[in-house]
Amino acid sequence: MSHEASVLSQDIKKVEKAAFSMAGGTLTSRILGLFRDMAMAALFDRATTDAWTAAFRLPNLFRRLFGEGSLSVSFIPVFLQAQGEDPTGDRAKNLLNALYTLFLILVGGLTVLGILYMEPLLKIFLSADYVTQSAKWLLTVRMARIMFGFVYFVSFYAYFMGVLNALGSFGLPALAPALLNASMLIFTFMPKTWFFQHGDGLAWGVLVGGAGQAFFLWGLLRRRGYLPHFILRPLWNQDVRHVVMNMAPGVFGLGLLQFLTLVNLYFSSSLSEGAISYIYWADRLLELPLSLVSVSLGTAILPTLTELALFKNESKFKSTIEEYFILNLFISIPAAMGLYILADPIVEILFKRGHFSVSDVEQTAMVLKVYALSLPFIASVRVLSPAFYALKNTWIPALTSLVSLLCHIAFASLWIQYFGLKGLVTSSLIAMSLQFFLLAMALSFFQKGFAIKKLFIEMNKLLFSALIFGLGLQVYQLLFDLLLNQSGLGPLPVKVIALVLGAIVALILYVSSGHIFGIKYATGILEYLIRKGLPQKKDTPF
Repeated sequence: MSHEASVLSQDIKKVEKAAFSMAGGTLTSRILGLFRDMAMAALFDRATTDAWTAAFRLPNLFRRLFGEGSLSVSFIPVFLQAQGEDPTGDRAKNLLNALYTLFLILVGGLTVLGILYMEPLLKIFLSADYVTQSAKWLLTVRMARIMFGFVYFVSFYAYFMGVLNALGSFGLPALAPALLNASMLIFTFMPKTWFFQHGDGLAWGVLVGGAGQAFFLWGLLRRRGYLPHFILRPLWNQDVRHVVMNMAPGVFGLGLLQFLTLVNLYFSSSLSEGAISYIYWADRLLELPLSLVSVSLGTAILPTLTELALFKNESKFKSTIEEYFILNLFISIPAAMGLYILADPIVEILFKRGHFSVSDVEQTAMVLKVYALSLPFIASVRVLSPAFYALKNTWIPALTSLVSLLCHIAFASLWIQYFGLKGLVTSSLIAMSLQFFLLAMALSFFQKGFAIKKLFIEMNKLLFSALIFGLGLQVYQLLFDLLLNQSGLGPLPVKVIALVLGAIVALILYVSSGHIFGIKYATGILEYLIRKGLPQKKDTPF
C-alpha cells in the first residue's frame, strides 16, 4: 500500500469512528423520541397534536438549523485554523468567548421578543383558516410561548456541540438530545390535572428537556477546559467575523429541509384537521435513518475535509468525498425503499392505538411514502455540503437551497389546490432532488477531476441491488399471511414478527446482490460475517 493510500485509510477510519460514535448517541435519542411520538399520538386528539406541532415548529427550527451540524460547518473550519496558526491556544479561546458572549446577547434578546410577540409571529406561518379556529389557535399560542424558551437553550447546545466536535468529541454531544426526548416523554404521561390547561405538559416537557441537554454539554466543556466565558471586549475580531459571515449562508445551505417544514406548515394549516400532524410524524420517521447516517457522516467528515483543504491535498479531498458519498447511498437507498414499501405496516404498528385511527394511518403512510423517495437526495446533500464549507465556499449550498425553496413555494401553491396534502409533500420531494443535482453539478465544476462518471456507475449498482432488496421486502406479506394462518397470536404480534423477518430476508438479498455487483461495502460486510462465523485458530503449544 502506498503512503498516500495508507494515510487516506487512516482518515477514513477516523471519520468512521466519529460517525459511529455520533450514530450511537443519536440512536438512543431517536428511540426515545419515537416512544414520545407514539404516546402523544395515542393520548391526544388531532386538534391538540396539530396545535403542539404548529407551536413547536419555530423552536424546533432552531434545533434543526443549529443542532444538526449547520452551526458547526461555520464554526469548525475557523476554529481549527485558529488552533493551527496559534499554538498557544489564546486565539481559539478568544473566539470561543467572543461568540459565547454574542450568543448570550442576541439569542437572549430574540427569545424574549419571540415570547412577547408570539401571536403576530405565528400569523406569519399559519394560514388565516387556522387562526379563525379560536380554541385551537389560542392553544397554539399558549404552547408556543411556553416552548419558545427552548430556542435559548438549543442555541447554546448547538454551540457547545460545535466546540466539542472540533475537539474530536462526537458521541456524548449526540447523546444529549436523549435528555430532551426523555423529558418530553415523561411530561406526556403526567396527569392532565397537574397543568393549568390540557396539553400544557407537552410544552413544558420541551422547555425542561432543552435546558437539560444544554447543561449536559456545559459540563462536558467544563471538564475539557474549554468552557467559554462572558467577556466585555474584544467581541469582534477577524475570526468572529469569518464565523458570522459564514453562518448565514451556512445555515441556509444545510437548512432547506427545515425551511420546507415552515412552508409546509403554512400550506398544511389550511387543510383539514390532522394534516399538520401527519407531516410531523412522517418527518420524524424520516429523521431516524437521516440522523443516524447522513447527519452523522456530514458532521464527522467536516473536520477531516477542513484539514485536507488547509493543506491543499486535493486528491485526498476528492477521494474522501467520493468514499462517503457512496457509503451514504449504500445505506440511504435501501432505507428509502424500505420506508416506501413498508410505510403502511410501519405506521400501523407504531401508532395505531388510542386516538390514532385507521384514517390517520392512511394519511401518515401516504406522506411517509413521498418523503421516503426524497431520503437519498436529502442524505446526499448532507454529505456533499461539507465539501463546500471546508473550502470556505458557503454561498453555493445557500444559493442551491434558495432556488429549491422558491421552486417548492411555486409548485406547492399550485399542486395543493388539485391534490391537497399529497401535492404539498410531492413538491417537497421535487425541491430536495433539485438541490442535490445543483450541488453535484457545482461540486463537479469547482473540483476539477471529481469522479462523476465513477459515482454514476456506483449509483447504478446500488439501484440494481436496491431493486432486489425491494423484491425481498415483498416477503413481508407472504410471511404475514403464513404466520396469521398458522399461529394463535393476534394480528399485531404477527405483523411485527413478519416485518422483522421480511426485513432480514431483504437485507440478506441486498448485501448478497451488492457483493455480486462489486459494491465494496457489501463485500466487506460478507467478509466480516464470514470471519465471525469461522472458528478462531488457536496456537498449538509445542
